[in-house]
Amino acid sequence: MRKEVLFKLRYKWHRLIHWEFWPMWAVYLPCIVYYFWISLKSRSFGFFRAVNPAIVHGGMTLEDKNFVNRLLPQNYRAKSFLIECETNLQEIESIIRKNGLEYPVILKPNNGCRGRNVELIRNNESLKKYLENNGNEDLLLEEYISFPNEIGVFYIRFPNEKKGFISGIVEKKGITVTGNGQQTLGELIQYNLRYHSFYLKIFQDDCHQINCIPDANEQIVVSSIGNHARGATFYDVSDKISEKLTDVFNEICSSVDGFYYGRFDVKFNSWEELESGENFRIIELNGAASEPTFIYDPRHSYFFAIKEIIRHWNFMYKIAKFNKKKGHSFTSREDCWKILKEFNPFLTSSGI
Repeated sequence: MRKEVLFKLRYKWHRLIHWEFWPMWAVYLPCIVYYFWISLKSRSFGFFRAVNPAIVHGGMTLEDKNFVNRLLPQNYRAKSFLIECETNLQEIESIIRKNGLEYPVILKPNNGCRGRNVELIRNNESLKKYLENNGNEDLLLEEYISFPNEIGVFYIRFPNEKKGFISGIVEKKGITVTGNGQQTLGELIQYNLRYHSFYLKIFQDDCHQINCIPDANEQIVVSSIGNHARGATFYDVSDKISEKLTDVFNEICSSVDGFYYGRFDVKFNSWEELESGENFRIIELNGAASEPTFIYDPRHSYFFAIKEIIRHWNFMYKIAKFNKKKGHSFTSREDCWKILKEFNPFLTSSGI
């Protein structure tokens, strides 16, 4: 009992002194003043719509992921299929078979953010269970990309320039624990300051043996979902930005008319192959609401994060200003209010 109390105290203190776990409002509150300033200069709070004219509201709201996916050529992205609300189990299995997919697959809401209800579906039983809990909204079925590495690449291009640039890269590592030859897998998760809050979620589907004792220095990948809100650790690997890598994303974005600002979530085999444009797939494209997620690297300070958010919002403002002159409209005041109610960053936890 005393051990539990002491750990709880340590856990709460850990979350308090590491800003990456703070609620989202605490991260973004200092940036709001700057957003008001660029809104005044734009004469609109909805200037973000003109940032990416190809996407509804520029991608600031919970956009249609299926629509955004199809802006990209198929050879760059994971196969994905819209599953309309109330589609039954047999119909989804038919879609999987007809399109040459195999378990595991990914299921997630077609309109969602920050890892909400993103699940790796390993078999028919987990598919059935997922539909029971989430079958009341449109879903996106995706092939599972098994490449070992996952990154987020933040890409920016000004409309008057042919080539853009990468402003930062985040490397995403799922929940991984190292055995010590003494503790069970359950204990390694339960008493880990980073993973403690995911303990019940990890073992609810019986995919991992909670009572097995990993060998000393044995690494166990418990979850491969690269989402901060689902336990992943983010690392800033912006030093990997190169001319060759930038050329790859310039080529991708040249095929998307009306996209200038956002983050590509990518799985790939090796850095060398990625720079050559080989053995990678884009698993998600995010627009104006994209975070420069490399800020969540545990080595970065809170003030570094604020500076980077403001820096990226300034890029967004400049792109929108240019596109406004080209005739692209801003989001109306009424729609801005709807977006605020639909996606309220002051009610969610940080990390994505």
